[in-house]
Amino acid sequence: MKARQRIIRYSVYRQMFLTFVLLTAIVIAVACGVLYALFSVSTAKEVGRIAESTLRQNSFVSVVIRDQIRNLGDQLLNDSDIIRTMYGKEQDRLQEYRAYSRLRSIQTTFPYVQFIGLYNGFTKQYTNTLGLTAKDEAELIGAIESGSRLYFDFFPRAVSDPLRTKASRNVLTFVLTPGAYPNLPSKSMIVINIDEDYVQRLIGGYKSGNADNLYVINDNGTVMTHTDPSQFMDNLSELPYVQSILGSDADSGYFTTPIDGKKHIVSYVKSDSMNWVFISTSRYDSLLKNMSQLRQWTLFIALTIFALCFVVSVWLTNRTFNPLRNLLDKMTAPQQSKRGAGNLNEFELIDSTFSAITERLSVMESALSVARRADLLRYMKGSQVDMLHKFPVSWASSRFSVVLLEIDGLKEMQLKHSAKTQSAIQYAICNVAQEVLESHVQIKIVIVEEGEIGLLLQLDEPNLPLSLIGLLMEIQSHIRKYFWISLTVGIGRVVSSPEEIRLSYQSAKACTALRFFRGGGQIFEYGDAEDKPEEDSQYPQVEERRLLEAIRAGNSRKAADELEQFVRRLDSGGDYHQSLFHLHQLVTGLYRQFATGSRKEAAHTEMLLEFMKGLPAYETLEGIAEALRDIVTRLCEQPEEATQLQHQELIDSVCARVYSNYPNPDLSLERMAGEVNLSRGYLGKLFKSYKGVSFNDFLNGVRVEEAAKLLQETELPIQTISEKVGIFNTTYFYTLFKKRYRLSPAQFRSRADEYPNLKSED
Repeated sequence: MKARQRIIRYSVYRQMFLTFVLLTAIVIAVACGVLYALFSVSTAKEVGRIAESTLRQNSFVSVVIRDQIRNLGDQLLNDSDIIRTMYGKEQDRLQEYRAYSRLRSIQTTFPYVQFIGLYNGFTKQYTNTLGLTAKDEAELIGAIESGSRLYFDFFPRAVSDPLRTKASRNVLTFVLTPGAYPNLPSKSMIVINIDEDYVQRLIGGYKSGNADNLYVINDNGTVMTHTDPSQFMDNLSELPYVQSILGSDADSGYFTTPIDGKKHIVSYVKSDSMNWVFISTSRYDSLLKNMSQLRQWTLFIALTIFALCFVVSVWLTNRTFNPLRNLLDKMTAPQQSKRGAGNLNEFELIDSTFSAITERLSVMESALSVARRADLLRYMKGSQVDMLHKFPVSWASSRFSVVLLEIDGLKEMQLKHSAKTQSAIQYAICNVAQEVLESHVQIKIVIVEEGEIGLLLQLDEPNLPLSLIGLLMEIQSHIRKYFWISLTVGIGRVVSSPEEIRLSYQSAKACTALRFFRGGGQIFEYGDAEDKPEEDSQYPQVEERRLLEAIRAGNSRKAADELEQFVRRLDSGGDYHQSLFHLHQLVTGLYRQFATGSRKEAAHTEMLLEFMKGLPAYETLEGIAEALRDIVTRLCEQPEEATQLQHQELIDSVCARVYSNYPNPDLSLERMAGEVNLSRGYLGKLFKSYKGVSFNDFLNGVRVEEAAKLLQETELPIQTISEKVGIFNTTYFYTLFKKRYRLSPAQFRSRADEYPNLKSED
C-alpha cells in the first residue's frame, strides 16, 4: 500500500519504478528470445546431423548392390552354356534354350533381379528371362553397338512386360561390356536388371522417421529411385537445392531451403563407389514437433521471472528513492508551509531550484567576463590598466598573440543587412573561430567591434603553431561558404607578458592595414608588415602636375595613365596613413582647380566633396583608384550639346531597362553599368545629374509605384507584392513604401479604396 501511494504521488518514484520494470521486461524478453532461437537452431542442426548419418548408412546399399552385381556377373561368365551362347558365330536354338534355363535358374537365386539378358553381337540374337526380343531392346543394343553410350553403372529405365498388356517395370540396368571385362566377346554383353522397388525398400529400411522424401539421383540429376514412384526417372537438376548439391565439393552435408514455399531441411550423401547421391528432405516444422509446448513453457517461465523481478523492482525503487526523498522534503518544506500539503512535481521543483542557482551564477560570471573583456579592450586601445592585478587568474600561459579578423566590404554589408543581422553575422564568426581554434590553442574573444573581431591566443611555445595559418584559412573558407563574406586576417607578434599584449594588438592592426595595398581576403603576419619597404614617402608632385595638365587638355586617356602613375607611387610607399594623406592632397588640388563655385562646375564640386567625405571608408587602394578614374573621366569631358544628347539617350535607355526589369531582385547599378559598358561610379553620377536622384532611389521609386498599383488592383498579400516588385526584404519594403507615401502598405490599400486617385508624396 505504501508503494502504491508513492507511485501515485511522487513523479520521481513513479519514473524510477517504471524504469526498473521496463528494463526487467526487456532483459527477460531478450533472454528468452535468444534462448528460444538458440534451441531452435541447435535442434535443427542436430536433426540435420542425424539425417546425414542415416543417409551415410544408406550409401552402403550402393556398395552392397554393386558387389552383388559383380558377383552375379562373375558367376554368369563362368558358365559354359552362357559363354557358348555369347560366342556362337551361328544361331543355335538348343544352345539358346540351355542358356535361357541357366539364366532362369540363376535369377531365382537373386530375388532382386527382375530379368537377365544375353546379347550375341555376331548373330544379333538377344536371349533373356523376360521374353523380350532384340527389337524390344533395340534402343539399348543400338546405343552400345554404336559406341555412343557405354554403361558400366546403374541407370534407370522403364521396360515393357510382354506378358502384361500396357504394363511396364521400373528397373535399374547394369551392363557388362568388353570395356569392363576383357574376357567377354567384343560384340556381346550381359544385361542385368534390378527391381527399383527392391532398391527403394532396401534404403527405406534405413530411412529416418523425420524424412518426408528419400531418393537417389545420379550425377546428372536423374532420379534412380524415389519414395514417390511417379518421380522415377525425372530429372531434378533444375531444382536450386539439387544444383547446390551437385555443385558442392563436399561428400555430405545438410542445409535449410524453401521447397514449394515451405522451409525444409535437406541432407545429402554422395556415394564413393558409384555416381549416386542419396538425398532426404524433411519439413522444418515437422522436425520440431514439441516447439509449441516449448513456447508455452518459455512464456510461463518468463512470466514467473517477471513477477519475481517486479517485486525486486519495488524493493530497489524504495531503496533508491529514500535519499532523494529526504532532499525533496527539504526543498518542498518552504512551499508546503505556504501552499499546504499536496502533490508536487519533483522534476519541476528540482529544475526551478537549480535553474535559479544557475541563473545567479551565470549572471555573476557574465558580468565578470564582460568587465574583464572591457578592461582588456581599453588596455589595447591605450588605457593604463594593471593587467597582472586586474586579471590575476586568467593567464594560463606566459606568451600571447593577438589575431584580428576584419570583414571585407563592410560598407556593402551594412547597406545590405540590418543592424540585427550584422550582429548575428559577427556572432557567427566568433563561434566559427572559437570552434576551429580551441582544439589547438587556448583562445579568448577579446574584441567584437564594428567589422572587427579580435582573438587573444595564449601560447605555450615562443613561436606560433605551424597549423595556425591552415586553421585561419579554414575559418575564412567557412565564412565565405555560409555568409558570402570575405575576411582579412592579421596576426600580431608573439609577446611574453600580459603588459605587452597591446604591442601584439598594434602589430596585428598594422598587418590588417596591408589590405589597403594587397587586397582583402588574405592572411598577413607581423613579418609582412615589417618587411614592407619604404621606397619613397614624398608626395608625388610631378605626377599630380601631369595629371592636372591632362585633365585641362581634356585628354582622358593620358589623364588615366598619369593617375595610374600616381597610385603606383602611393603603393610603393607602403604606409596606409601617409597614402590617405596624399590622396587628400590630390583631391584638394582637383577641388581647387575644377570646383570654381560656378553653376557650371556645381556637379564637379559635389562630386569631389562626396569623394573626400567617403575616402576613409575605402578598404583598398584599388577601390580608391577606380573611383578616381571615374572622377578624372568626368573632369575631362567637355559640356558639348552632342555629348549631352548622348547622355540623355543613355539615361532614357537605362530608365527603360529599369521599367522592364524592376521585378528582378538582382537589378543593380553595377549590373546596369555592365550592360551599358560604363563604370559603376560614372553611371551613377551621370544618372543622378540627369534624373536628380540616385539610381537606387529611382529603382526603389519604380518598385514602390508598381507595388502601389498592385495594392489597388489585387488582393495579393503584401509580402507577395514585395517579392513581385523585386524587394525580398519585407521590412525594407515597408520602410521604402512609408517613406514615399507616408502610409504603410496596409493603410494605403485601405485608403486607396476610398481615394482611388491617391498619389505618392515625392
